[in-house]
Amino acid sequence: METSFNEAEKKKNIRLALGVASLGFLGFFCIYLIFIGAIFLFPHWFFSLFPFPSLSDDVAGLHGKLLIFSKNIDFRDRDAIEGPPKELATLRIYDGSSLSDAVKVKQYSSFYPTESKIYFFDRGLYRTFDGEKWEEYKNDSIGSSPRGAVGAGSVWVLSTVRNRTVLNLISDGEVKEISLPDDESTDKPGICTSRIVSDGNSLHLFRKSGSTVSWDRYDGKGWSQHQTFGGVGRYKVIAYKDRIYFVGSPGYGRESSLILRIYDKGTWSEPKDIRIRDTLFGSTPAVFNGDIIIFQRNFVSIKYYILGEKNENAQGPFTIQSSFPFSGGPARFLCLVFLPYIIFFVFIFSMSALISKFKLKTWRSGSEEYEFASLIRRALAKVIDTIVVTSPVSVAVFVLFRRGDFLDNPFLFMGSILILITSLILGGFLYHSLLEGVWGKTLGKKLCGIVVLGDDFTRCTVLKGFLRNLLRVIDCLFYYLVAVVSLAGTMKWQRLGDIAAGTVVVRLRPEKSARL
Repeated sequence: METSFNEAEKKKNIRLALGVASLGFLGFFCIYLIFIGAIFLFPHWFFSLFPFPSLSDDVAGLHGKLLIFSKNIDFRDRDAIEGPPKELATLRIYDGSSLSDAVKVKQYSSFYPTESKIYFFDRGLYRTFDGEKWEEYKNDSIGSSPRGAVGAGSVWVLSTVRNRTVLNLISDGEVKEISLPDDESTDKPGICTSRIVSDGNSLHLFRKSGSTVSWDRYDGKGWSQHQTFGGVGRYKVIAYKDRIYFVGSPGYGRESSLILRIYDKGTWSEPKDIRIRDTLFGSTPAVFNGDIIIFQRNFVSIKYYILGEKNENAQGPFTIQSSFPFSGGPARFLCLVFLPYIIFFVFIFSMSALISKFKLKTWRSGSEEYEFASLIRRALAKVIDTIVVTSPVSVAVFVLFRRGDFLDNPFLFMGSILILITSLILGGFLYHSLLEGVWGKTLGKKLCGIVVLGDDFTRCTVLKGFLRNLLRVIDCLFYYLVAVVSLAGTMKWQRLGDIAAGTVVVRLRPEKSARL
């Protein structure tokens, strides 16, 4: 004969469920309010937890060292009232064995490396840096968003002046405006997709329109050459030893995704494939220790390849830095990961103590008396099972992050993450459903001494196991608040999945373990 209950006991459970729901929603409302307030009032603290890639890939070799310039979003000393965050420019130096700490530098629109100095162009001025000393030169002819190139005793600047694209030659304190080539096929592309480089006395102008790059050469008297390159996505150009190196990328994720063209002695070479996979943040040609290199950065690493003398095969990659993908390192990342679990356990422990104080804990069926599994035992069992299910996926994620090209290709990255999430959800569902349906308990429930039975205290079936776990997606809302409210309001401590499947979770007594 089963335990009977009166209306007073039923009403007490309903009041308990309402109290748990009210406390839970109030607590989580306060947590979310604090969370949202922290984003607006302390954005630096919040966004420092997450990785923000550099907004630039400016890199240049100077005196045997590789200078890496980064532009990041600076959230320090900013809040929602003051306005949006500012951009921060920094410099790090790689000496061939180690990478220095970041040093703040002044903002710039573009830069141009030479063998002895690096020129930084900004509105109305340009600065030079020789590795030790900074110098600044102001000139009103330098408009907004300038792109510059340095020739023999002269500086070329392509910028916007009075809403007009202007090319100026600055030499010996004098400014001479150079008319741009008249090319209707380029459809007047903007400065942001244009590049200029100088091989000494000549200027090379590259302008991009769609997937076509137009090249023109100025020899000091006029524009004497013109050529177009098709099928180009992103591209970069540098000048070195009277040569112009043009590196283009037709798209992401291709095995032969970089194409190299070299301008030497008045002609362009045939395009050559460089066996380097392009990255999400681009591939930048540069000069380092007398070699032409391809510099690449992604979320987790900074690396480079060396182009051979015949430019047929690339050597590398050579790793400059391989870091943890989240700002602050593994310690901060672990704090971020475990913070929700801490909130979960505080909530579960508090609710378990409250429910156990006011709720009927046992149920008699015939000659047997069963004790319902407490909320804290069920929560601990769930955590253990989560660790068991996620362990293989965690190993897969670790292996993928160890690969240098995993985050280079956004399609590979998103596809892999989607597969891993699907495997995690499907694997967890099958793990719980089959083990509970066949044996009545998972590894976590076995270690915590609890078992799943039918609501008539007979063995659980596979069908019931599948049904009770199918509704877990609803029970787990708000850190399992829905499940806790249901458990508090039902006589047999049942969450929604248990009610739908007709199951209960009880303590597993030692003398009954052999039969169950």
